[in-house]
Amino acid sequence: MLNIFEHKKKLKEKIMLNISAHKFSIIYRDLKIDINKLGCVMLDVEPLDTMKPYKFDGLESALYNAKDKSMFWVDGWMADKNPHITLLYGLLKSAREYKQKIKVVLKDWSLNEIEIADIGFFDSPMSSEPYYCIVAHIKPTPGLMEGHARLEFLPHVNTHTFYKPHFTLCYIDKTCGEKYRDNLIRNFKKMWVGKKMKVRPGLNLGK
Repeated sequence: MLNIFEHKKKLKEKIMLNISAHKFSIIYRDLKIDINKLGCVMLDVEPLDTMKPYKFDGLESALYNAKDKSMFWVDGWMADKNPHITLLYGLLKSAREYKQKIKVVLKDWSLNEIEIADIGFFDSPMSSEPYYCIVAHIKPTPGLMEGHARLEFLPHVNTHTFYKPHFTLCYIDKTCGEKYRDNLIRNFKKMWVGKKMKVRPGLNLGK
């Protein structure tokens, strides 16, 4: 039997595609909301021992660092650099401003571990920064989905149709090609799919 969160997700998948808030950017400009600078609540996790800089053929030269230094998070190998998953992105104020309210909606909620369900990638949204973002997709367990759902009671913008918990493993240059990208992903799947990671105590409310 499906739990309520799985049922909600499957229902959404039936009625609409995965749509980004960027599709409606003119609305947010009129509302004076910058959808690239919304509040974020994250969970820090303990990296696996095998997530230290990975000695995969050609990876060191394939790693990508953003040309625009304001995009400091696009920084090559990320798997062991304080990995975290986003519990909710889109708060209308910074998470630090909502700190006390976050405590209220998450009272008696906790999460001790997460499980890697798959490895995939996202394309760079900017032609000026040609990279692939290689990510570990996290199993959407009832506990994880409950934390996300609780935070949705706070004023926020859903920037995507679906919540897809993940954390970044690395950024690679698009010039490496799809074949290299897919081979890298296959190797990472063999290493990490099904592995569990400990969640560090407390919340990461960003800067």
